[in-house]
Amino acid sequence: MCIAESPTQYKTFGKQRSLRLPGFDYRQSKIYHLTWGTHRRRRILTAPLADALVARLKEDAACAGIAVFAYCFMPDHAHLLVRPEVNSDVVRFVQRFKSKTTRTYWNAGGIGRLWQRGFYDHILRKEEDVEQVARYILANPVRAGLADDVTQYPYCGSLVNPL
Repeated sequence: MCIAESPTQYKTFGKQRSLRLPGFDYRQSKIYHLTWGTHRRRRILTAPLADALVARLKEDAACAGIAVFAYCFMPDHAHLLVRPEVNSDVVRFVQRFKSKTTRTYWNAGGIGRLWQRGFYDHILRKEEDVEQVARYILANPVRAGLADDVTQYPYCGSLVNPL
C-alpha cells in the first residue's frame, strides 16, 4: 500500500553531524548510489530473506516512484543505484524500506535489528557514467567470490529497462 509523503526531517541518529547533505533536497531527480549494512555486519542476507528483500524492493520502488537502475543484496550489506521520480524522496524511501524489511525479518523469526542505522549516499556527478556504476554494483558478488558471473547471483539486478 502506497502512503502519501509527509514533510521530511532527516535524523542524525545521535551523531553531531547528519550523513545527509545539509539543506539538500533528496527529492531532486538525480542519481544516487546508496549503501548500508546489516546490523553489526552480520551475514544474514541470504535465502529466503534476500528473496523477500528483492520482492519488497520491487513493490516499494514502484509505489514510491523510485527508478532502480541497479541493486545488490550482499550477505552483509546492500547497494542501490536509484533516481526519484516526481516528488519522490530518496531518504523517506530508504527509511520505509528498512522498516518494512525489518518487520519481514522479525516475522521470519529474526531477532533484533536487521540494519545498521542510517545509510551512505553518493550523488552521481555529471561526469560519472551511470552504466559503469551499475556494472560495479552488479559485479559485487563476483568480486566477493559468491558467483563466477554476475548473472549467477540471484540478489542483484535492475528494475528498469536496460540502461
